[in-house]
Amino acid sequence: MTLVSNKTLQVVNDIQNKIINQELLPGTKLLPLRELATSYEASRSVINSAIQILTTKGYLTVNPRQSIIVNDLWYSGSLDIVKDIYFSQNEAIKTKTVNEVLSIRLMAELQAIDFIFANNYSDLNDLENVLNKENEALSKQTVDICEIVKLDCQFHETLVKTANNSVLFLLYMSFKEIETDMVSLFYNHHVYAKDIIKSHGELLSNIKSKELNKARILWTDLLNHGAKIMSSEKIKSKK
Repeated sequence: MTLVSNKTLQVVNDIQNKIINQELLPGTKLLPLRELATSYEASRSVINSAIQILTTKGYLTVNPRQSIIVNDLWYSGSLDIVKDIYFSQNEAIKTKTVNEVLSIRLMAELQAIDFIFANNYSDLNDLENVLNKENEALSKQTVDICEIVKLDCQFHETLVKTANNSVLFLLYMSFKEIETDMVSLFYNHHVYAKDIIKSHGELLSNIKSKELNKARILWTDLLNHGAKIMSSEKIKSKK
């Protein structure tokens, strides 16, 4: 694994934030490498590394010996850009991203439930183990909210993994860092914990009793409720 210098990360963060904040619009040409090095008071190797990282993420397109062009990040970028936007300071574009991530999360988990019902041989032991750990954590005299957050994320991830669709799971896990942050915001008021863990148990019961419609309705209601809470908490946390 190649280590990236702090200076390289500084250049990467500055350029990507300018693109996210629309200070650099799609189609804009960056300065030539030599001028970028001067502007950032960095070596050419640092600039080259930064441009390579930004190109891999999809922020930039490099035309050899010609120019470096800013991409339309929504249609040329990788999933890494979603995380960059989520943790950026651009509230308008962040709100759009949060809503879209929550929508994709719901779609992925409902698809996972459908796959689980289609595969009658699905092993539910991992889901049951996580649920047991959640109930144990909830029964403690002092509830560790960090533990609840970790187990909540684990339950959702295990649900998708149980679907036995590796591509769906990889897509879902690409948002892991965002998911953890949003779930943490959700549990700012851990009065929700008991009801959420109860819903996890109800979902498992619906799967075992082969009640697909009940499972889908339960999970849609749960995630939509969570989306409203997480969105409002995200807004309050930035005030």
